[in-house]
Amino acid sequence: MIRHNVLRAPLLAGLIAGIVALPAMAQQTGTSQQQSGLGQSWPQAKNVSAAPGWRVYVFVQDEVKYIQVNDLVGTVRATVATANGYFLVLPLGADAQRVSTPARPLAAALNSTAPAIMVYQDNAVQLTARYQSDGSTVWTATAKTSPKTTTTPALAPADAACPPCAGVTPL
Repeated sequence: MIRHNVLRAPLLAGLIAGIVALPAMAQQTGTSQQQSGLGQSWPQAKNVSAAPGWRVYVFVQDEVKYIQVNDLVGTVRATVATANGYFLVLPLGADAQRVSTPARPLAAALNSTAPAIMVYQDNAVQLTARYQSDGSTVWTATAKTSPKTTTTPALAPADAACPPCAGVTPL
């Protein structure tokens, strides 16, 4: 487990450093996160939600995708940053502590029997919501898995002996 965390730490540190540097880079280019609407109740961005009860906004900067979920009254509920299959939960939103990612799975998401509602999906990311019995919502952000391709194994030559047949003389 320590080895796994040691390997993950530099990657997480790099992602955090990139996110922390965004405001400085934005000032240099003349744009800022506030102008993009990240963290706002009603950002000037297209709602790309797959579920009618939520509003989802996607912002991309420096190859990092930021996905923000708002409820219908404009309250920011959860925000995640993702790049290359890695996720970072941002401290934005009423449900920021209830977001599960592959690197930080939450027991509430893993043990929930509530059906998962697809709130957002693109070619790389899936974001689902599970309504809990206490009235809260648990979010799960995952990398979308591409369909596995199957191949038919090559047939062995007719005269090749298979391991279970070792020592048996063909007829």
